[in-house]
Amino acid sequence: MATTTGDWWIERDEGVGFSHAYRMRRLHREQSEFQEIEVFEHEALGRVLVLDGLVQASQADEFVYHEMLLHVPLLGRARDHASVLIVGGGDGGALREALVHPFVDRVVMVEIDERVIAVSNAYLGVQGDYDDPRATLHCVDAADLLAQAARAGDRFDVILLDLTEPVGPSSRLFSEGFCRDLAGCLADDGVVVDSDSLFLTKDGPRYLQELCADGAPNLVNLMRRSGILPHIAAYRSVVPVYPGGEFGFFMYSRDGHDYSVPAGVYEGRHYNPALHRASFALPNWWRRALGFA
Repeated sequence: MATTTGDWWIERDEGVGFSHAYRMRRLHREQSEFQEIEVFEHEALGRVLVLDGLVQASQADEFVYHEMLLHVPLLGRARDHASVLIVGGGDGGALREALVHPFVDRVVMVEIDERVIAVSNAYLGVQGDYDDPRATLHCVDAADLLAQAARAGDRFDVILLDLTEPVGPSSRLFSEGFCRDLAGCLADDGVVVDSDSLFLTKDGPRYLQELCADGAPNLVNLMRRSGILPHIAAYRSVVPVYPGGEFGFFMYSRDGHDYSVPAGVYEGRHYNPALHRASFALPNWWRRALGFA
């Protein structure tokens, strides 16, 4: 678990022998039905959201993650209209970025823990407009909602997995059954975007999600082994508050469309078209880990 020593808060290390330490002051702590929710104040990073001892977002750099998560899949293919499903995303940043684009005419967000939404809205203030007529929020288990949507034939152009590590309410989603329901909710020319922190060790790269789950496969490895969505691509970024800094985004699709060339022009606080293209340039150790080389 996370520990506190004087003014310093130390994140869980998941057995890798290093972690981030922050000198910060706790503003809020509660135990919801699903997880421990904490908010801290950091002099340089601003408000920091922590769930079950792992940092989820800071006011200083959350836009880096959210812009790369949203704009690469949305702008990597020409679309006149797009529907978006956000799984998780309780801090609201993914919703904010999805609503930036006028061609996005429907955004469904499913977050199991309504307290994460309420606390994030009150303390972080990075959320999108939940009252936007294009937005629909469901505070239910995503595994149940996606199973129902797949049976009903509800399809989305872009599905974004904005999940916590598999140590609490997200653990049910790291399964082959959930992958099949994801595929069942995806349009034929759609894409699912997943993400994870990577640690580079002397024995090769390790995924944070697999470390948190005691070696159980993360979604990228489940997709690789199952072939449920047969085409896998990856792009990368650096998100300073995440363990190791090195952060991967993984795209799963049926048709293998190349999302590395932006089909539209957009300038965010972090995102731009040149960065979009460059993020698909992968180091050789990444390519080997993903089976690309």
